[in-house]
Amino acid sequence: MKLPLRWLSEWIDLPWPAKESLEAFVERLTLGGLEIEEVLHTGPDLSALRVGRVLERKAHPGADRLSLCVVDLGDLEPVDIVCGAPNVTAGQTVAVAPHGATLPDGTRIKRSKIRGVVSNGMICSARELGLSEESEGILVLHSGTKPGTPLAEVLPGGEVVLDLAITPNRGDQVSLLGIAREVRAHYGGSLHIPPCEPAESGEEVSRHVRIAVEDAAGCPRYVARVVRGVTVGPSPAWLQARLAAAGVRSINNVVDVTNLVMLELGQPLHAFDLARIRGGTVRVRAARPGERFTTLDGQERELAHEDLVIADAERALAIAGVMGGRDSEVRPETRDLLIESAQFHPSRVRRTARRLGLHTDASYRFERGVDPEGVVRAADRAARLLAELAGGSVCRGTAEARGQALPRAAQIALRPERVNRLLGTSLRPAEIGVLLSRVDVQVAAGDEELLRCRPPSWRPDLAIPEDLVEEVARIHGYDRIEPTLPGARLAGSEEPPERTLRERARDALRGAGLTELMTFPSLRRGDLDGLRLPADDPRRALVELVNPIQLEEPVLRSTLVPSLLRAAQLNLSRQSEELRLFEIGRTFRARGGAELPEESWQAAALWTDARAASLWERRDVPVFFRAKGAAMAVLADLGRDVRFRPGSSEPFLHPGASGELLAGEETLAALGELHPETAAAFGLEAGLALLVIDLDATLRAPASPGRYREISRHPKVRRDLAVLLGREVPAGDALEWIRKTGGASLQAVTLFDRYEGRGVPEGKVSLAFRLEFQRTDRTLTDAEVSRSVERIVQELSERFGGELR
Repeated sequence: MKLPLRWLSEWIDLPWPAKESLEAFVERLTLGGLEIEEVLHTGPDLSALRVGRVLERKAHPGADRLSLCVVDLGDLEPVDIVCGAPNVTAGQTVAVAPHGATLPDGTRIKRSKIRGVVSNGMICSARELGLSEESEGILVLHSGTKPGTPLAEVLPGGEVVLDLAITPNRGDQVSLLGIAREVRAHYGGSLHIPPCEPAESGEEVSRHVRIAVEDAAGCPRYVARVVRGVTVGPSPAWLQARLAAAGVRSINNVVDVTNLVMLELGQPLHAFDLARIRGGTVRVRAARPGERFTTLDGQERELAHEDLVIADAERALAIAGVMGGRDSEVRPETRDLLIESAQFHPSRVRRTARRLGLHTDASYRFERGVDPEGVVRAADRAARLLAELAGGSVCRGTAEARGQALPRAAQIALRPERVNRLLGTSLRPAEIGVLLSRVDVQVAAGDEELLRCRPPSWRPDLAIPEDLVEEVARIHGYDRIEPTLPGARLAGSEEPPERTLRERARDALRGAGLTELMTFPSLRRGDLDGLRLPADDPRRALVELVNPIQLEEPVLRSTLVPSLLRAAQLNLSRQSEELRLFEIGRTFRARGGAELPEESWQAAALWTDARAASLWERRDVPVFFRAKGAAMAVLADLGRDVRFRPGSSEPFLHPGASGELLAGEETLAALGELHPETAAAFGLEAGLALLVIDLDATLRAPASPGRYREISRHPKVRRDLAVLLGREVPAGDALEWIRKTGGASLQAVTLFDRYEGRGVPEGKVSLAFRLEFQRTDRTLTDAEVSRSVERIVQELSERFGGELR
């Protein structure tokens, strides 16, 4: 919003330029929360020029038409200036461009010799100052001005305009009246509101029009004035200049008056041609779905049901709060006017303007909210000006209808102790009351522990005590608040266990060599078909998005797997073959009805089966086993003792290369190679493994405390053991049984070889285990180790039918 300061000075006395500089004035308003983006000067820049007094004039010794003047510029010594103007005389107060100054046209003044005499500047004419097209001599100023005074303070070269950025919650500031109130809050003084009441004559308004608010929620208040017998034509020069300074183009006297009042009072108005309103009724209603309407800019627009329109008995006349219509606009032949002044629901106007891409000066103000108590005043002010500038007569009274009032705080209880605690001040209750009264908040007298505050009608943003605390701070002055440390006791805090688990899982997956992804929490409808989920799978209970981030992903994800698979496909298509990715995030499942969806946390990881990139790299471990090893390590880092069970119920995993990790009887994770059909659905090749960890189930599973043991000083005894087992016997079960039966001295057991083929009976497989025995108190004997190995072989034989090779 552009605000000419000369116009503002008619509403309230400004401290600039009499009491403080423009820079200090702008800084004060900025510190008070008013964002001033730019200070514009619409006329010539006179900042480098000064006021001088001609002490002496004499003829130039080398030229008949030149004069040599001695000029006082307020410095210690007067200076000599050569002047060619015929009207220069001693005793005049003049405008001087001293050495080093730049004129408005860009000419730089330098000390120079003119016909042998040194001239230290230039005495300027009005044309040279950019104030006139022609000039016969120098510009003579008022004789009472002190020499040396900056010329801009005496002779403003043009209008000073503040370009303001108004925050969405401060609709009261989008007007001269609002900024005048703000200046009064900081500097004091009285408002000078121009007269608004019109001289009424003729018939009652009710003889010409009646108002019907059919959408009560969309229009809390609607007021209309009727002005008859106007003559539509150009506005007077003063009105055109005033609008131009505020950045508004002049149209005609009727439209210009509505714009002027909008700039003055912050209340958008609209003028209808009364003769074009059919049926004598103005209706405020919701648009009909698919209703088409031609706005003032000539564009035909399709309206939605939530759009609010102003209509007559037959058709829409305007989009409420946004723009009028072509059918009812004021034309040169218009004689009778209906002036609309209303309050519309801010959210309705905002949504309509955004949907139609139609942002106007009116919608800018209605979106921020207008003063419901100022609606009638604005209509009166416009009617009065139209009677004066367009020769109309104002009908008696107003036509008015009310809808559902917008909620606002009637009274706010404020504790002075809370104000001081939040701001770090020591203001007394009476001082707080005075500060609030400067922004027109009524503070009721009461005890010192509680102030009862009533905000004015134009401040709907004041709704809670903290809003009033902010007003106290900005009017008192943020720069006057001494920096202090908060006086609060420090209390210990504990991180929620679910968050701790997520962070530990993140660290563990990174430690396993994986890279974290963050994707949008949505998926495509066909993704679940690609995962081969059955129709009754709970993950098919999807949550619909009203306004999806990506149109092709209209539902919230119920599993992280599709996000990982699409990320893998994207990377593989760009020849990034070795992928180790993971993501931790929420998943969502609909519960039905109006209930919020069920949310759960999940971690998912992915490995590709990349080939060796060089001679020295070994990639002969199948991708499934690399995923299994990482999964076991991650859950071990999370402090959960798990066991592996071959086979998984997840349909997107390969049935012959998958399994589950269980704690007790609860499944914590599923892993395996990707099913070929799922791989094809996502445009992937085989040789890819997945891990899906249910973090909620992991949190429920009991954590095993860390166990530490002493490092033995005695030597280890290693024995290798090759056992023939049936192919159906899982190697993991054999490992687990060896650990259980090996005794306390068995410190570690690993599977280091698997062989089947020549020399091994059909249906059998040879598994080679390395056993490590050690004690912390002494050295083991061969006999003790041999007895342990024999016991292990015997148990393997009895439990799994194994035999020693």
